[in-house]
Amino acid sequence: MREERPAASAEVGQPSFDQLQKLLDVCRFMGKEKNLDNLLVYIAEQGRKALDADRCSIFLLDEEQGEIWSKVQLGESEIIRFPRGAGVAGKTIESGKAILIQDAYGDSLFNPEIDRTTGYRTRNILCVPMDNVEGRTIGCLQALNKVDGDFSPSDESFSLAFAAQAAVAIESAQLYQEKARVIRDLSHTQVRLKQKLDQLEVVRELEQAVNESANLYDFISAVIRKAVRSIGAEVGCLFIQNEGSPSGSASWDIFAARIEEGTPVVHYTEQSLESSYAKTLLKDGKALIVNRLNRKDSSLDNLSRQLGLSFENLLAVPIHQPTEHDPTYSQGIFKVFNKPSGFLYEDLSFLQIIGAQIFSLIMRKQLVDAKKRSENLASIGQLSSTIIHDLKNPISAIIGCAELLEARDTMTEKQLERICNILRNQANRCITMVEELLSVARGEKNYHFESLGLNDVLTEVEQMLQNETERMNVKLTLSCSFTGKLRIDKSKFMRVIFNLTNNALEILKRGGEIHIEAKGVKNAADDSDWVEISIADNGPGIPTELSAILFQPFATFGKTKGTGLGLYITKEIITEHGGTIELDQAFQGGACFRIRLKQDV
Repeated sequence: MREERPAASAEVGQPSFDQLQKLLDVCRFMGKEKNLDNLLVYIAEQGRKALDADRCSIFLLDEEQGEIWSKVQLGESEIIRFPRGAGVAGKTIESGKAILIQDAYGDSLFNPEIDRTTGYRTRNILCVPMDNVEGRTIGCLQALNKVDGDFSPSDESFSLAFAAQAAVAIESAQLYQEKARVIRDLSHTQVRLKQKLDQLEVVRELEQAVNESANLYDFISAVIRKAVRSIGAEVGCLFIQNEGSPSGSASWDIFAARIEEGTPVVHYTEQSLESSYAKTLLKDGKALIVNRLNRKDSSLDNLSRQLGLSFENLLAVPIHQPTEHDPTYSQGIFKVFNKPSGFLYEDLSFLQIIGAQIFSLIMRKQLVDAKKRSENLASIGQLSSTIIHDLKNPISAIIGCAELLEARDTMTEKQLERICNILRNQANRCITMVEELLSVARGEKNYHFESLGLNDVLTEVEQMLQNETERMNVKLTLSCSFTGKLRIDKSKFMRVIFNLTNNALEILKRGGEIHIEAKGVKNAADDSDWVEISIADNGPGIPTELSAILFQPFATFGKTKGTGLGLYITKEIITEHGGTIELDQAFQGGACFRIRLKQDV
């Protein structure tokens, strides 16, 4: 016999006082308990006791899956799942009405197969819907086998009230757990995001290390330590295969370092890869995690001795460098050792990211170093070219004087003295030029200032240039109306004049003219006394558009063998003297440079 009544039916009997007391106690507990599993167990147990039933089950509706499932069925350990609408529980949830069955085997809703499977004998059933505050049925409470007979109307009344409170508590616990799950997921996401940001920071630091490291050794050391620190391990080891040999037979460069700064980086070479773990990794081409090292491995034993510590666990990833013949070719291996908590999949993923970058970063570092070496060699070449170029004129003068000395028997004593002075001056000029160029290359600025008469210095310059200008059939004239003194470094000041006249000699044709003039001038800004020295020629001149870069390194114009360092050095020297040098844009019929220096009072 089956009875179905709406949840709010007035035909049911009133619950007993003990049942009401039990309901109040249960309501107080359900309002506090937020753990769904604990809550379901408590509701089922208290319902069984209050109804004096043999068993009590709670069935919840899973609308997304279209199923009804029992998280708790006191007396049974298995979780029951069945289609929505099936059985007594399904009918109760679908109809939203309480169902009371006094003879289970006489009712078509009851499935006796469950009893045959479990060995249990069901006599009577009381099943009531659990409605939330919105009136939506979320499940049902089902009691089996009243201990002292049949379920009464008062049992049904109590069950309805009990189920209503249980529905509110269950939905509250579900919402609480959902909220906790969201918070937990957000926390996990935040942790993972921080890990990703930390990993990106490591990647950025590795990129930065390419430019900051002085050499490849320092770069590899930085790579190892940064990667090991980010994973929380103790030791890192990088195997780099030398080029030109197939995998497994090539020699390997091995770099290993502990995380502590200041500890040395171990570097040695193995002619063949003896590590059994490494061979496995290269053979499979996959990363490897071993959280308990117990295999005998001579290569790891050797590394352990060199670092002075034992290895507990290992994470290794291959560094792939695809080739035309083998897209999975491994150029190297990156290993990290001794993470206290053991290595995880997240560590493997991160190390694979680092491993994928390592080879390209190493290649880039090698290219950067090679470029720097090329630039250094080019600078040396430029410097050598400059020295040879600048030495050409004084050496030519020395050779000319040497040729004249072959006829010394026919020379007067005054002629011999003049030739010896030329030889001495030109040799000193060579030494001074070499020293100054080397000082520029080293970034040194060594000046020895003294107060000297400008006319005497320019006369000495004229004598030193006379042999060169006569040989090239260039007319050199000097006029100096300033009779005072300048505070100058004599050798460097003379180098300025030589640089400017050498440039003129390089570009002038036979019959050209060079004129050097010195005169006193006033500084318009403060009416102080200065000296203006102009070096002019009647050559083709310098285009106006080149004036902005004329004094920059390696800027040159009109000379086939110029290096572009002469005017740069000239400006540096004049600036150190507190003066200025410029190209006179208004000068007609050639080029004219004007130097201004403050008079020495």
